[in-house]
Amino acid sequence: MNDRTGFLPLGDEFSPDKLRLARCAAGRSLADIGELLGVTRQYAHKLEVNAIPSGTQLAQLSEALGVRESFFFTPRRGSVELEQCHFRSVRSSSQTLKKTIAAQVEMFELLIDELDKEVAFPAVSFSMLEEPVSGINKIEQVAEKFRREQGLGIGPLSSVTKLAEKVGVLVVNLAEADDKVDAFSLSNKRPLIVRNTAKVNPCRQRFDLAHEMGHLVMHQGIETGCRLTEDQANQFASALLMPRASFASEFPPMRGKYLNWPALKEMKLRWKVSFKALIFRAHTLDLLTAEQAKSGFTYLNRKGFTKHEEFDELIPMESPMLVQRAINLLDYSTWKRVLTAAGLTAEMVTRQYMLDVPSSPLRLVEANVG
Repeated sequence: MNDRTGFLPLGDEFSPDKLRLARCAAGRSLADIGELLGVTRQYAHKLEVNAIPSGTQLAQLSEALGVRESFFFTPRRGSVELEQCHFRSVRSSSQTLKKTIAAQVEMFELLIDELDKEVAFPAVSFSMLEEPVSGINKIEQVAEKFRREQGLGIGPLSSVTKLAEKVGVLVVNLAEADDKVDAFSLSNKRPLIVRNTAKVNPCRQRFDLAHEMGHLVMHQGIETGCRLTEDQANQFASALLMPRASFASEFPPMRGKYLNWPALKEMKLRWKVSFKALIFRAHTLDLLTAEQAKSGFTYLNRKGFTKHEEFDELIPMESPMLVQRAINLLDYSTWKRVLTAAGLTAEMVTRQYMLDVPSSPLRLVEANVG
């Protein structure tokens, strides 16, 4: 837009698709856009079809949706389709919510595309299955092969997040995501795992990340969300986090009718998994009978350990670092070029993806004065 005249410059082509993307990513409805611009919902819809906003309307849209005005004048490079996404809690998530999150991920990929021109992200270094898996034993073998390929041994994983980033997966925080979405993954230009920061349970966080790694390894080109694929990803996560050989040798025997809870506490802290995950894994490996496992789950429910368990606070939360480190490598002028090319604002990147961004040197000087 021409700052002097307030009109769109000749030769620029407004992209309705980019407006739709920004609106969905911001979680705004057409009615919201109509109210923002002081127009009808029908006219807001036309802006996403064939109408062109005025200069004033363009400025309002830019500010409200957290993007630069130039964002609306570049073509949409490629959309993130819901069929590509492995949603963790698909049954309880609405289509609107999933579309919002998919749009936020597509916006994030715009940033990654530009960062990728300035820094070298790790290459994807894990193999993805080309044929569908079947049976628990096959999934055990897939998880064991993954560990062998990455040189992980058979002990506890210190950080599932660092492991994912090491093998070329970008892990991104998504602020203010609905708590019905624990995490989800997709493999588009490069594999991504999106974390919901509303979840503050370290054991659940690690299991969710391992679950998404299972989808990335086993379910490329397969639409997930059904009971079968979710169970398979859970089985992969259990096998990845708790390898059967070492786990079986460490799992404590029963104390008569009861589980050995003091020993299970030590296992929980060592393997950084929940009591529920320990019991589920032990039952899968026939270290506990169905009745013994049920007794353990009943005990946990009676103690109120459903979303949070005892000793969770002793296990640190994990944070993704790869994208943040890439940004930290840039000087301010390069960062501004990346941000401009992506069409995003620094405020939006900080708010939506919880990333620290470079500050203007002039601002730093001003902050130190006085």
